[in-house]
Amino acid sequence: MAQRVQALATELVEAEGRKSDLRELVGLAAAVSAEVSHYVGAAVHDARSQGASWGQVAELAQVSEATARARWGPKALRRQMRHRARQAIAPAVLPAEATAVPGPLEHRRRLGAAISFLLRARGCAVQEVAQRAGVSPSCVSRLLAGQRVPDWPVVFTVVTAADGRPEEFRLLWEWARGHRQPSRRSATAALGRFHGALLGLLWATGQTSGRSTSSGTLSAVLSGELVPDWAMTHQIVLQLGGDPEQVRPLWEDVQYSFLLAHDFFPVQGARGAGDLV
Repeated sequence: MAQRVQALATELVEAEGRKSDLRELVGLAAAVSAEVSHYVGAAVHDARSQGASWGQVAELAQVSEATARARWGPKALRRQMRHRARQAIAPAVLPAEATAVPGPLEHRRRLGAAISFLLRARGCAVQEVAQRAGVSPSCVSRLLAGQRVPDWPVVFTVVTAADGRPEEFRLLWEWARGHRQPSRRSATAALGRFHGALLGLLWATGQTSGRSTSSGTLSAVLSGELVPDWAMTHQIVLQLGGDPEQVRPLWEDVQYSFLLAHDFFPVQGARGAGDLV
């Protein structure tokens, strides 16, 4: 979540550098503020899970105990997660250019496998995650089995309830739903979606430690440090069991962003990318 705050803050700085209009600047600033609020809520939840009392939380937050309970209690946090999910889906799924067709069974199963492995890696039971997310256990079970792909707010909340990072599952969900999105995003967004897709495929393989245990180039790419050329990206996607043609538009968006953002990236591209050619 801290990385999401950083990414939004970077987008705000980029927008300010482009001298964007007031509407965009205010919108991005509001998004940063909202994400900080979500971060605080998650931090309070973690502290409470580790035994902190409401009195201690209230003292640290400099609010009354009643205010702390109302602001960060379980019901309030569930509402906050759902609101955050609705905000996350709005720019990416609702434009008129976006179309949706039923996703192939393979993609639905891949999404289910990724979330299923997330639950196992976090030691979470289906009933526990369902309760935290405010959905039925059968809804979670059908999602894990690849039988049903609910709307993004539901998937977002389930992943968040299991201590996962929704951005690493977003592209798996889009593929499972058959969404075709317009391209050409900001540099930060393009990189985020590209690496999110690779990490989602990594979850689907059940290799949660792949980022740290992979050697050399693969580890650097999965960690987000490097963006390889297409030939190597093609190999990596195949190695992760994905479809290179689905990842290619994401890779192309990153390359396009390099051309338009020399103030953000070096002229030669992402750091170290030349080493992978």
